[in-house]
Amino acid sequence: MITVHLPEPLREGRGDVMTMNAVSLDDIIARLDLAGDRDELFNFAVNGELILHGEKNVTLKNGDEVEIVVAFAGG
Repeated sequence: MITVHLPEPLREGRGDVMTMNAVSLDDIIARLDLAGDRDELFNFAVNGELILHGEKNVTLKNGDEVEIVVAFAGG
């Protein structure tokens, strides 16, 4: 099982932490219906390591923790 920590915009009806079977970030994105333009609004960290945007094929293993954070830009 993978533990997924959700940001506020994704918590409605899900809570702030959920567990799921997933083998990649793509699986999590699909399960949370973030595909398309919505996935660009979020960044991902696996076991505390930030994943570069667009690297959705990152392989996950049992016990991994994924944190989804709202992307932001400075100016």
